[in-house]
Amino acid sequence: MSVADVMLFAWVGEDEFGSGEIGLKQAHVPAGLIPLVAVRQDKVEKLWPQLEAQARRYGKRIRLVRFRFDAVIRETEAGE
Repeated sequence: MSVADVMLFAWVGEDEFGSGEIGLKQAHVPAGLIPLVAVRQDKVEKLWPQLEAQARRYGKRIRLVRFRFDAVIRETEAGE
């Protein structure tokens, strides 16, 4: 599999405090508070209850979206 084959799944939504900016949402997981992005949909799908609660609390819709590879913008010189 190459990087061009990777899809990312992420919860995104508008800032809760009125800036109007769309960004990655965060949730509490065993590792702490993290942005909700994964290469497997099932990893982020199971956090639905937390995101639904957040949407209800702030009145802002949150969406699970899929991103597909478009281009390599920059890469490290080190590594293969």
